[in-house]
Amino acid sequence: MNNIILIALISFTKLLSLLPKSIFTSNNSPLWRLIGKSMKKRKKIISANINHCFSDKDKKWRENLIEKIWQDTFLALYENNYAWNAGNQIKSYKCEFKNEQIMINAQNSKKGVLLLFRHSIFLELSARLISEKFAIYGMERPNNSEVLQKIMKRGRLKAMKGLTSNSNVSQLIKWLNEGKTVLYAPDQDYKNKRSVVSRFFKQKCLTTTVPYTLKNITKCKLIYLDFYKTSNGYEFIFEDVSDIADSKQNFADEINSIIERSVTKAPEHYFWHHRRFKSQSPEIYD
Repeated sequence: MNNIILIALISFTKLLSLLPKSIFTSNNSPLWRLIGKSMKKRKKIISANINHCFSDKDKKWRENLIEKIWQDTFLALYENNYAWNAGNQIKSYKCEFKNEQIMINAQNSKKGVLLLFRHSIFLELSARLISEKFAIYGMERPNNSEVLQKIMKRGRLKAMKGLTSNSNVSQLIKWLNEGKTVLYAPDQDYKNKRSVVSRFFKQKCLTTTVPYTLKNITKCKLIYLDFYKTSNGYEFIFEDVSDIADSKQNFADEINSIIERSVTKAPEHYFWHHRRFKSQSPEIYD
C-alpha cells in the first residue's frame, strides 16, 4: 500500500511542477486557499516570530510583512517542488554569483567546506541551483512519515551528491575529511547539548555550535552562502567566515549576527515558519 501511495504522491508533485507558475503568484488562488487551510499552524508560528523579533516596528508594518511572507510561501511551494522534479529545464533560471572565487579556491584546496546558510522559503530551489555549479552534500531532519521522507529524499538528491540525517555527525566528519562540501544550516533550535544561548534580533535563542567543533576536528573552511530572489532569478554571495570559529560562544553570536544582516535585506524570504525561539521563549507559540 505504501508503494502505491508513494507513486501517487510523486505523480502529483510532477503534475504540480507542470502547472503555470502564474497560478502560484496569487493568494486568491483556490489552490492556495485549500493548501493554506492545512497550514494555519505555520501562519501562527510566522506571526509569533515576527511579533517577537520586530516588536519595535509599527503593528501595520508587522501585519504587512506577515501577509507578504504568507503570499510568498505559496510561490515557494511551487518553486521548491519544481526543483525536485525539473530536469535540464532548471538551467532556465538566471543566477548571479558574487565572490564565487572564494568557493572555487576552497574546493580546489581539497579541504572540506562547511557551507553555512540561512533557511529560506526558497531553500530547495536554491540548493538545486547552487548544485548546478558546485558539487555539494547535504544533511536533513528525516520526516516522521516514511512515504514523505522518500519523496523528500528523492527530490533533494536531484541536487545533492549525498544526503544524510542531521544526527549522523560521523558521516559529516567523513565527508569533510574527504574534502567534500556540505550544506549546513545553523539557524534552528536543535534543542541539544551542542548549543549555547545567543541572540537573534535581540531575542535569546539556542544556537548550535556544531560548526565550531567540526572546524576544529577536520580543519575545514567555513563559508557563508547568502542568496536572494531577484526580479529575474537568484543571486548567490559567498563569504569566508572561518575566523568566527575561535570559541563556541563567539561562533554562535557571530553567525546569528551575519544571518540577521542577511534577513534584514529581505525579511519576507526568511523561513519564519520554524519555532526559532522554542527553548528560550516557548510561550510566544501558545
